Amino acid sequence: MDYVRQQDASCLTFRFNGRLTFRDSTAFEVVAAEIAASAVPWIRFDLTGLEYLDSYGIGLFALARDAAEQAGAHLELVNVRGPVADVLYRISFECIVSTPHMGGLRISPMRRVGAEARVALAGNFRVTDQERFLPVIQSAMSDDFNRLVIDLGQLTFIDSIGISLIMTAADEARKVGKEVILGNPQGGVRDLLRLTAVDTVVQVV
Repeated sequence: MDYVRQQDASCLTFRFNGRLTFRDSTAFEVVAAEIAASAVPWIRFDLTGLEYLDSYGIGLFALARDAAEQAGAHLELVNVRGPVADVLYRISFECIVSTPHMGGLRISPMRRVGAEARVALAGNFRVTDQERFLPVIQSAMSDDFNRLVIDLGQLTFIDSIGISLIMTAADEARKVGKEVILGNPQGGVRDLLRLTAVDTVVQVV
């Protein structure tokens, strides 16, 4: 097994190639250590080039999942195919995402750093995702932090209801003396924040 590592402000990606077996445990310890030390909300394993995965390899993926959770991040497996897909779907490994840049809204675990909390959104934020976003609004109102950063770096689409819900979170936070900041919006999401003038009432960084 070998891999290529890539990172941006929101996501740490590992692209794996070859076969992942017990022989790769030492190399995978480096991956797990990087995940544990990361400060990004999303960890992504791109399995496009992975041809084979044995039971020990499954255990290594579970180790990576646990390291991500302990770091306040969320692990996603993408481009899962062939024999590797057969194995992972058979055991119902819960981190598989069929289309990471599409599909419904995904929300990372909330991470606390002092008086600041961070949560990240990924995928598409549509009207049907209202219920999933409500805990973020509730946290903005009630939890014991001064600032909530909502990372939008992996969000690829947001509709008017999604914009409205983010504004609701910001308004509710403001009422109790807290601040909401929108971080790292990309492409069409960034353009929509400008078009709707959200960036004039909520800080965007």
